[in-house]
Amino acid sequence: MKRLIALVFILIGLTGCVEDKPRPEGSVKLVPLHVTNISNDVVEVVSHNQRAYLKIKHHVRNQDVYVECYIPNFSFKEKGGNKVSGEGHIEVFVDGKKIDDMNTAAFIVKGLDRGVHEMMVEVVHNDSTTYDLKKTWTVSIQ
Repeated sequence: MKRLIALVFILIGLTGCVEDKPRPEGSVKLVPLHVTNISNDVVEVVSHNQRAYLKIKHHVRNQDVYVECYIPNFSFKEKGGNKVSGEGHIEVFVDGKKIDDMNTAAFIVKGLDRGVHEMMVEVVHNDSTTYDLKKTWTVSIQ
C-alpha cells in the first residue's frame, strides 16, 4: 500500500513538469500589429503581414459548375462606389469571356456546353480596379 501511494506521488510530480519544457531559440514568430480603432471596450488590430489570398472550391454537376470562393478579411459589395480596401466583388470568366460580376462568395455557372472549359475568378475593388487576386482552373462537362 505504501508503495502504491509513493508511486502515485511520483507520477503526480512527474506530470506536473511536462509544461515547463525549454523552447529552442528562434521557434517563436512575432507578427507586428497596428491599432486601427480604439474605444473603451474594444481594440481592433490589423496585422501588417497578412497577405491576401483566394481559395476556390468547385464541383461539376451535369452542365453546371458550383463555385465557392474563400477570401479572408474580405466583404462582398455591389459593383460601384468608392475604392475601399477589403471590399469589392469578383468577376467571373469562362473561356476568356467575362460572364458576370458576382457579389457573393458562392455561385453557380449554369448551362455550360459539353467539353473542357477554362474558368477564372478575379477579385476586384468596388471601382473595378484589381486586387491582383485571381484563380484559373479547368472543368470538363460530360
